[in-house]
Order: sequence, then structure tokens, then C-alpha cells
Amino acid sequence: MTTQDTYHAFMLDYAAGNLAPSLKVAASIHRLMSSCGDEAATLWESVREVLLEDDANPGQKAQDDAAVSAALDIIHMDYEEVRWRRGLSGVRYSNVSNASGQLMRLEPGQNVFAHGHSALEATVILEGALEDGHGSYQQGDILLAIPGVKHRPAALGQCACTCYVARSPRPFWRLT
Repeated sequence: MTTQDTYHAFMLDYAAGNLAPSLKVAASIHRLMSSCGDEAATLWESVREVLLEDDANPGQKAQDDAAVSAALDIIHMDYEEVRWRRGLSGVRYSNVSNASGQLMRLEPGQNVFAHGHSALEATVILEGALEDGHGSYQQGDILLAIPGVKHRPAALGQCACTCYVARSPRPFWRLT
């Protein structure tokens, strides 16, 4: 479901420091696990450096370092040792406290019911493979589910699929 425009807008927001903390962790995981992710982040960071006169923001650097640290913790986690809880759909979840996101685990052949989102959701494949009716995703890939588009994530192949899932913060209410 990730379009090139959505992907590059997401990676531009990552390079600019405009993502919510959990989404920044998702982008960091994608960057660390995928050469395409690192290439896109490097490209947009180069653009940022050219366009911004003062790129020295110590607060932003600390946030970036925290996101990379949380991403590395997630990448190197033993997913067999995680304390999973079963959701309504039968899929297993576990909160990740230092990253404000969740781990999601689908067993081989398992899927989530078709659904949409009211805010951006970023899912990074940590192990295994996933398909959602719009595309297939391998380890290190990021799936960006945008508001208004339905998808049906399912584990692909004979291995369990473990993912990190982050969501944009949603306002409690808004005037529109």
C-alpha cells in the first residue's frame, strides 16, 4: 500500500525531524535494516543540509540518538522471549515501552481482517514476510498504511512474521 510519494514524504519527515517518536523509531529500524531505507534517509538528509542554514539542533540530535537506540534494541530482541498477548483478531502483540509502538506477530498463514486507519500507520518487517493485498514486504521493508485505504496484512510463507508497528498520534477530537 506504500506509494513512492507517501514513502518519500515519510522519509523526508524523518530527515527533517518531523515524525512522532514511534514513527521515528520505525523509520530508524527501516534505515538500519534496509539499504533502500538508508539511501532514502541519506538523500533527504543531504537535501535538509543544503536547504537549512543552521542544522545544529542539539535537542533534535538527542531525539535521533534515542530513536536509533530504541531501533537497535528492537532489531536485536529475541522475539521468542517476548511476552505476547493475543488481540481480538488472534494476532499476537507486545508493547515496546521505550519506543511507544508495538510488536506484532503473525504465524504462518495468519492474517488480520481487512481494515483501514484514521491516521498513518508504519509497519516495519523484522523477520519473515508480509503481504497486505497491495504488495509484499520482506525483512527491513516498511509498509505505510494511509488513512482511508483498506488492507489485510497476512504472514507470507512458512515462517512467522514479526513486525514493529507505529501510529501517528490521533487527536481526541478535531473540528473539521
